Amino acid sequence: MHWPGRTIWDTRIQSVCGVLSADGDQGVEIYFSATFAQVSFDPPRIIVNPNRMYAIEEMIRRGRRFAINVVPLSEKENLIRLIRLRRRQTHKPEQLGLVICKDEHGIPFLQESLRTIFCEVDAEIPSGDRSLYVARVLESRRNPKYVGQQPLLFGEIAPSRFPSLHKTVRKVAIVTGGLDLAKKLVGKLRPSPPANIAKTTYEQAGATEPELSLIRSYGLLDRGRTLVPPAAPAVLTKKVGICVIGTGWGSFHCQVIHQVSPNARLFICGQNEERTARLARAVRAEAYFVGIENAVADPRVQAVTLALPHDLHRKAAEIAASAGKHVLVEKPIATTLADADSMLAKARQTGTILMVAEDMHFRPAIKEAFQRIARGDIGEPLHFLAHAAGVRRPRGWAANVERMGGGILMDIGVHYVRGLRLLMGEPNGVIATRAMQIDTKIAGEDNAQMIFSSEAGWQAHMLLSWSSLRGHIPDIVVAGEKGTLHLWPGASYLDFYPVRPTAILRLASYIRPYWLQAKFMREQFGRIRIGLRDKESGYQGEFREFLAAVAEGRSPVSPPQDGRRDLEIVLNCYEALSKHTSVAISPPASNLANGMPGPISGSDIRRS
Repeated sequence: MHWPGRTIWDTRIQSVCGVLSADGDQGVEIYFSATFAQVSFDPPRIIVNPNRMYAIEEMIRRGRRFAINVVPLSEKENLIRLIRLRRRQTHKPEQLGLVICKDEHGIPFLQESLRTIFCEVDAEIPSGDRSLYVARVLESRRNPKYVGQQPLLFGEIAPSRFPSLHKTVRKVAIVTGGLDLAKKLVGKLRPSPPANIAKTTYEQAGATEPELSLIRSYGLLDRGRTLVPPAAPAVLTKKVGICVIGTGWGSFHCQVIHQVSPNARLFICGQNEERTARLARAVRAEAYFVGIENAVADPRVQAVTLALPHDLHRKAAEIAASAGKHVLVEKPIATTLADADSMLAKARQTGTILMVAEDMHFRPAIKEAFQRIARGDIGEPLHFLAHAAGVRRPRGWAANVERMGGGILMDIGVHYVRGLRLLMGEPNGVIATRAMQIDTKIAGEDNAQMIFSSEAGWQAHMLLSWSSLRGHIPDIVVAGEKGTLHLWPGASYLDFYPVRPTAILRLASYIRPYWLQAKFMREQFGRIRIGLRDKESGYQGEFREFLAAVAEGRSPVSPPQDGRRDLEIVLNCYEALSKHTSVAISPPASNLANGMPGPISGSDIRRS
């Protein structure tokens, strides 16, 4: 039976799959292409047509040199992963684990290609949303590793989560006539419009010049994401003598230390001897100290954690660093950037580790969401929603705005600023507002709302409240063009809602009458629940990393500059809150440009 082609892809042309590679100012870019062809034999020339919405086109236009890497059949899975990556993802080769090589041509190419064709552009032909490049072949080099192996054909790549199964089912359906029968049935239930290849192709993958200008205005690569969560939990290799300074929140520090390192030599330090001794007995500490000076003078102590009022962070950290002790300081790093810079400078001067205890950086759900965004599951991320609420009435030092550094924005907002930076990237501006104050016994704000914006095209909304409850909703939502992620605090899973309906919902859409269909169109049928492989909490992850860094004499995966940048963004929010207007957020300055000490290398760290 004959069926009209509705897109250019319906032709199922058996083109050879290739990957274009080229060098740019920010590194190597790669791009899937199955539309390259030879146009002359003497001299040998080849033609390619990269899409102008991708960075590779600009790199070829500027550099004039590129390589075509013919993909062997054995690299099919990697090619499918490349196709699924988000268009503006940076460091694509590293994301896919591909090895990039260079030789005398100075053109980057894939180590695992069947054949590599090194090219230099002779002519450029404008052709709408794609550019045609006629290039001279400098060399065509076959990879001896793949002698006898066939190239991967375009028809072998099925648009499915399970390509091999998809191909088998399709083949059986064609041979048995089941495919024609299914198309007839679907056509009766939901008739298709008349075939129009030009219109359909444009709507699915084309763009006019005004559209291209708008798309390119947000950047061909999203360079705003500078933070990366750790790939795997740190492994503790030996005992570390660690002293928890502070007997309030410090009791929680003791609990987490026992969870991640039962053999840690635990010490307690406080100001009140009776309270300190009581906590030391409760947590089975090896000893306790009254006063930080006594704690850092003891040779059994290699590192300290600071669970103190925010305004004491700088003084305590500098006392510990001056005594050669490594420091894990609770967030925020300090209440002012001047204090934060002083702490970083002291760590550099003494060769000690300074790390900010930011559990969001080690939260398993953040890591899973980060990976799914990077590999293109939600397409281009558009919206970040954070909602942190719960009735709380801070008292004592936490009610003093000078000691706390603010209110809920300083205490809780700094967590979600880190989450925002990990999942979306660096914001460029913020608007802040707040509702009426309920807790008038504190000087700081008990609620705040922020809207962040980015030149990369995304926006973020953050709602923080100590005067209302969150209820049963996720604390973080990340929405993109292809799907939405829901992150739940304390849960061992996250939820993914793909834009493309799940198989159950697609089948349910054919049910008639509509009142019966509605009974099957339930929210849970459109959800994919993803279990998290790492079951540790973010708190456990941060302590495990700090202890491992101390034991191994290396820098932690989250350097203190990360905590300083979080504080800087929070202070921008306070500025927007006080001015009732949008405030620009400066991009992260280089360490030398802003006078900050650079990250401490392993060779700089004093081994205890």
